[in-house]
Amino acid sequence: MAPGARSARLRALPARGGHASAEELYGQHVDLLCEDYLCALHDQLQKLRAAPAALRDAQDCYEVTACALRTIQRGRFTHTIGTEFRFDATRYSGVDWEEEKMLMRNNLVILSQDNLQTFVVGAIVESGQRNLEKGVIVLNVVRGVQSNGFFEPHEQEQFLGASFIMVDASVFHFPYHIVTRTLRRDVDIMEFRRALGLDFDLYDEIVRPPWARALPIAPKHTPSLPTSKRPSFCFEFLRIGTDVRSLLLELSRGLNTSQVDAIKSILKHRVALVQGPPGTGKTFLGCKVAELFVRLKAAHPDTFPGPVLVVTTTNHAVQEFLRRCATFTDKFIHCCSDKHERDRQLKGTLQLVHDLAEHNSKAAVLAEADVIGMTTTRAACIRHKTLDQMQIKIVIVEEAAEALEGHVLASIPHDTQHLIQVGDHRQLRPSCAHRDVGSAHRLDVSLFERLVLNGADCPMLNEQRRMRPEIAALVGSVYPELRNHISTEGRGPVRGLAPEVPVFFLNHGAQEAEDGKGYVNIKEAGLAVALARYLVVQGNEPHTITILTTYRKQLRLILGLCNLQLEESKSTVQATTVDNFQGEENDIIILSLVRCNPSGSIGFLKVANRATVGLSRARNGFVMLGSLPCLASSRVPVWEHVQRMLAAAGREGPLLPLGCHCGRLFAVSTRAEVRAATAGCAHCRGDVAGLSTSSASPSSGSRAFQRSRLSGEERRLADVCARMLDLDLSAAPQQRLIDGCVKARSEAKIVQLRNELQVDSD
Repeated sequence: MAPGARSARLRALPARGGHASAEELYGQHVDLLCEDYLCALHDQLQKLRAAPAALRDAQDCYEVTACALRTIQRGRFTHTIGTEFRFDATRYSGVDWEEEKMLMRNNLVILSQDNLQTFVVGAIVESGQRNLEKGVIVLNVVRGVQSNGFFEPHEQEQFLGASFIMVDASVFHFPYHIVTRTLRRDVDIMEFRRALGLDFDLYDEIVRPPWARALPIAPKHTPSLPTSKRPSFCFEFLRIGTDVRSLLLELSRGLNTSQVDAIKSILKHRVALVQGPPGTGKTFLGCKVAELFVRLKAAHPDTFPGPVLVVTTTNHAVQEFLRRCATFTDKFIHCCSDKHERDRQLKGTLQLVHDLAEHNSKAAVLAEADVIGMTTTRAACIRHKTLDQMQIKIVIVEEAAEALEGHVLASIPHDTQHLIQVGDHRQLRPSCAHRDVGSAHRLDVSLFERLVLNGADCPMLNEQRRMRPEIAALVGSVYPELRNHISTEGRGPVRGLAPEVPVFFLNHGAQEAEDGKGYVNIKEAGLAVALARYLVVQGNEPHTITILTTYRKQLRLILGLCNLQLEESKSTVQATTVDNFQGEENDIIILSLVRCNPSGSIGFLKVANRATVGLSRARNGFVMLGSLPCLASSRVPVWEHVQRMLAAAGREGPLLPLGCHCGRLFAVSTRAEVRAATAGCAHCRGDVAGLSTSSASPSSGSRAFQRSRLSGEERRLADVCARMLDLDLSAAPQQRLIDGCVKARSEAKIVQLRNELQVDSD
């Protein structure tokens, strides 16, 4: 049965209400995760089948030949682990296989000899940079998946000497395999995990753990939501309540009222939720909660015998959390499968011991930690053999609204008594491989959001410390109760932007172009990179600037331009997608929105969650590039609010107001104008090198402008500036250039410059 036909027969996850049984909950997630992966793989193969002549030239296709069996020795026995395949590596010279995430270990490949009409499946056993540079990859060719979730291998000998077209699956298989395998094995699950899935009307009493049943306490009737149930160890709090109160008082210093209320709510609920809008300190609060339980663990080891487990969707988020945990303990461990994904600077006393330990000893080292952090995939992978044996009572899910519910369920250890989820369902939702499966079957609804939709208690942090008020106002329609901390007010101007305009939407009018399933805007990409370069020359450190975009293909274009134009700055002027930047921030954000068309079609920018993330990443300076009329015509409340607010403040239009470091004010609308401003300002500083490097400080050599050091295009733009400024560029000292820039305040000269550049612009 084709994936699309199966999708139509699968039931969607309920938006409200519970499941008839935990088996139904887990079974639905297994079916939908499998369908999500298979539909994405099916679409990839169909696209390749549509152009068989180009199959061998496709980026994800390789011509391979099976050369030898790969074996390992275990005691007296030799075991075959797969078949060694070889391909022509000279076609891929210079490729960073690990960076590009190509042919990754534990992914699947498709092997075919008839242009994908029939095929067999191979699991990648060995790859890596060294092997792939030699054109070597080891595959375990498999028949299917056994009932226990493990692969059933083919007889590998039959493939020796055969040649195939090998297709690298575009969606990484390992998380799907691990999570579904773990969920299948969780049929006999403990009551806590069962409580997350059953009909919400079944919860009328508190079920205490065995060690608490002897306490002379009668359980009271509680509301019907599972989140309203106290953690089992709250009974023990009656004996250690003094410690809890004193710790709360101590940890509350420096917290605002909403953060204190959130911690109190966490201690009252067995499944606790906290919503943290942008800049309100979700991670900070999560670390405070971890500190609370670490200190309780030290005082009452019998009540809290295991470490606090922190899970999230990315290793980067784990690192950020553990970096904050280092302020109150050095007994933390980042547990990940690839040491290259771990921050080498983030080392606790147990981290090195864990890394060097033999596989069988790692569990003992983990048990000694106060806090262990890992991705949900890693937690699901080691849960049955390791985490379930460690008596973990506390689980904190960071960025919980971005995690698939199945991944969270699979990562909860057996002895868990308290699940704390910190996130924001109004920002990014969980990412699915196939958009239709995610939306039609509500697979993209997180456990966090599902509980909120069912009326679970979810206090919101309401004071943000990231964005200056002019930027925070952009998300006012999404978070009307959000307040600005006093530290966000009175911030100085951003170097290079007009002093009174830290936020601006430049309506450039350049039309988008469709590129396959994505969109690009070539002129907008050039404008974004040129603007980043200008801001570096103005004295902003490159690492304080980030270019965000909403489309992956636009990102590739921007990265290519960065490589050509920013040279040394490319390593520190970050460019990434909005989806990859949730939870991050920077001083200056340049947002490339791509979409600009007369029909008002904006694709997934209609999703308020994605717009909210893009609008809330900047601390001090924020420049948006695109077509605000196009966005607002979509009738999406977020964009309508942005248009009203910016129009009322005069912060949107076809000319972007900029301010030179020497006081010159001017406006630009094209890449050529920005590059001319960059050339002129670098000359003013005597910083000719600033045109081609990340350095924003004056050069150590002569401060006279040396026209011969410029490229042809830069020389042409500099000549235009010189004509406008009435300067002799052959031997103009720095002060002369600064004086000339001051003259440029004249409105007539600005218009003259713009007109000349319009003639010369590309």
